[in-house]
Amino acid sequence: METVLDDLARVLRAQQPGLRERYGAFILQLLANVATGLAVGLGFAIGHAIAG
Repeated sequence: METVLDDLARVLRAQQPGLRERYGAFILQLLANVATGLAVGLGFAIGHAIAG
């Protein structure tokens, strides 16, 4: 029983991951998709403007 409580205390004292560690890859992928969408949309807009 004592080892269980020691393990529980160790887990509770462990540093919890922050938002950056937890969602960092997701946010980077989302930003990359938004940037790609903006670049493609801008390319279409410029192409339509040049074509008349």
